[in-house]
Amino acid sequence: MISSNNRVRVYWDLLVFVCIFWASLESPLRIVISYDQNLLLTGVYFFIDSVFALDIVWNCITPEYKEGKWVVLRSEVIRDYLKSWFIIDLIAAVPFEYATLKIFGLQQSQYPYLYLILGVTRILKVFRISDILHRINLAFQPTPGILRLVLFAFWVTLVAHWCAVGWLYMDNLQDYQTGQSEYIKALYWTVTTIATVGYGDITPSTDLQRIYTIFVMMLGAGVYATVIGNIASILGNLDLAKAAQMKKMAQVDSFLKARSIPADMRRRVRDYYMYIIDRGWGEDESLLLNDLPLSLRKEVKIQLHRSLLEKVPFLKGADPALVASLVFSLKPTIFLKGDTVFKRGEKGDSLYILSEGSVDILGSDDKTVLLNLQEGQFFGELALVTEEPRSATVRATSTCEIYTLSKSDFDHSLERFSEFRSAIEKSVSNLKK
Repeated sequence: MISSNNRVRVYWDLLVFVCIFWASLESPLRIVISYDQNLLLTGVYFFIDSVFALDIVWNCITPEYKEGKWVVLRSEVIRDYLKSWFIIDLIAAVPFEYATLKIFGLQQSQYPYLYLILGVTRILKVFRISDILHRINLAFQPTPGILRLVLFAFWVTLVAHWCAVGWLYMDNLQDYQTGQSEYIKALYWTVTTIATVGYGDITPSTDLQRIYTIFVMMLGAGVYATVIGNIASILGNLDLAKAAQMKKMAQVDSFLKARSIPADMRRRVRDYYMYIIDRGWGEDESLLLNDLPLSLRKEVKIQLHRSLLEKVPFLKGADPALVASLVFSLKPTIFLKGDTVFKRGEKGDSLYILSEGSVDILGSDDKTVLLNLQEGQFFGELALVTEEPRSATVRATSTCEIYTLSKSDFDHSLERFSEFRSAIEKSVSNLKK
């Protein structure tokens, strides 16, 4: 049994998707447009039939995602497949046209509508599109709404194409009169009708055409409403967190303006919101991951904070228990350029680890720069060790992402992990010098 996370299966699904799309477009079109069944087209359909046949094998040897879990037992997968999609996949894979030609000697040019029935069997595979896109979505995890957008575009394209083919059929043109230009006109009529535009430059002239037009107009009303509703929903759901943060930023700005807060301070508030929106800091990490089991939550947090863990010297190659302890204890904080992280004389209650940006350690006059710290360095540990007030003022020289470790977690880490104690003692020793 092939693994459920095997990317070969995903790329195979993409190939099947393309084959289904081609067959759904070309099979009906060949009945109303006169063109030769040349060697190239025959080769294309031989390839598509081969892909559809091999897809039956793939469905028997790959896991099935069912009711929120992967079914990996081969006998169970085969049993479920035979009860569900096997018949449709088999009908779509059998080359009925080729078999009819070889067995009965029937030519497409002599019996075009028989070939319509035989060729349309491949289109049955279109009912598998939702399952295929669902597996692709599980593998690639695109932005929410992308899957719905692709599926929606797929069906709109097919419906417009099939309606255009139907209009050509209703137009009673001879084979030699029907070509690319006539199809484009039919597609133009279909799109304007479905989109409820209806310029009126192409109109029905027979009762059969009028009945067909009524059907397409009724379909168009439903499609138009679906288009507007789906596109609005998809665009609105592409980034819910960003939309919520933008709304919150507007509300806060309106509140501050109503309270006559200075424009410079309002600008800094907006800068803060724009930074956390651009960097994806709009959600509470702990709250989002709280439902995950502890082991998985630990792995996710380590991946989230990998860049930080790689920057801090004493965490490179550290005990995994120390790394796990810190990623659960560290709290992210944003400081804008010019913000004071803490002031001289304040009570020390946290250790600070600089993930991005830089800060200045200021002298007793709060102007002289004693030291500039960059990414991966930490500060604030002296007050936690000596339990004395902060000995210096720290100011951000750029927008900074800083992780804080509270005093209780700091003391706990000192007791449990020798490498952490060694790093802190070394840093404190250098500060005292």
